[in-house]
Parts: sequence; C-alpha cells; structure tokens
Amino acid sequence: MEFVNKVELSGTVAEIRTSERGTNFVMIKQNVTFAGVERTRLFETLINSDRRDLIDQIAVDKKVKIFGSLTIFRVKKFNIHKMLVEINKIEPLEQ
Repeated sequence: MEFVNKVELSGTVAEIRTSERGTNFVMIKQNVTFAGVERTRLFETLINSDRRDLIDQIAVDKKVKIFGSLTIFRVKKFNIHKMLVEINKIEPLEQ
C-alpha cells in the first residue's frame, strides 16, 4: 500500500512568522460556511529558508493556492497532535 500525503490548499495569507533559523511559518486562512454558519479555519504551513523563490511570493492578505506535503506529529509538552504543511509550490489567486 502506498501512502500519499500531498496537499492542495487555497486561502488568504493571514500571518507570516520567521524562526531564528530562517524558516517561515505561514498561516493560511479559509472562511467556510457549514450548516449556514460561517467559520474561519487556519492552517499552519512552512517554507524552508533555502526556498527564496517561494518566500518572495507571499505577503499578508494575499490570496494563494499552495501545494505541499502534510506532516502530523505529537507535541509532548502539550499532549496534542499538530498538523503542518510544507509548501513546495505557490500559485497566486486573483484578488
């Protein structure tokens, strides 16, 4: 059996944070309506510091479609599981 963890996700860049090592954490926001109620979903993504081509394509409030791979891991300190998408490609969406 082959496992595939490829992700396509579109939304608005809500926040960009840079770590001490230069990794960029990008929060992607989606507004969705379910059962007549509008809700906001946030997805945490990352761009490695060596991917200047991708870093130059992002800005807060910019609408984008991202392609990447999903990693789910356990944070022992808080006893939770966390989902993180590593971005491999970005397509700008018209605003």
